[in-house]
Amino acid sequence: MADKFSFHQVWGGLEKALGISQLRHSLITGNISHLETPRYKPKEVEFQDALKQAMGQQSPQVSVAQTDPRHLGAAPEGLKGVDVKEEEGEWNGFNWVNIDKEMTRMMENDLLFRTASEILIRKIGLLKDIIREGGR
Repeated sequence: MADKFSFHQVWGGLEKALGISQLRHSLITGNISHLETPRYKPKEVEFQDALKQAMGQQSPQVSVAQTDPRHLGAAPEGLKGVDVKEEEGEWNGFNWVNIDKEMTRMMENDLLFRTASEILIRKIGLLKDIIREGGR
């Protein structure tokens, strides 16, 4: 029975999942760093929606404003077009950042990143085994 997904599709999907997770981590840490910024609205990208959107594109990329050409890109290559949204959370009298919510997102995102990384590591190990056995 043929596999439902080709190696290339799985590899590309894992690459995009890691990139989205990296972007999401950057947004979460940015939200936490703005904990004491008046009227700041947290930014978020929904992992599942972003992955579906990224998988539907040939070469998705995230567009983030770069204020100085010497700055590193805010998002990894291959993620343009992923929607980063301002979130309307609960107003705390100062801004909309909820540290508990952000820390929960950070842990959830860490789990997603570790899972995708582990799958990628196993795929690379499988490739090594195939190459090693093919040389005999």
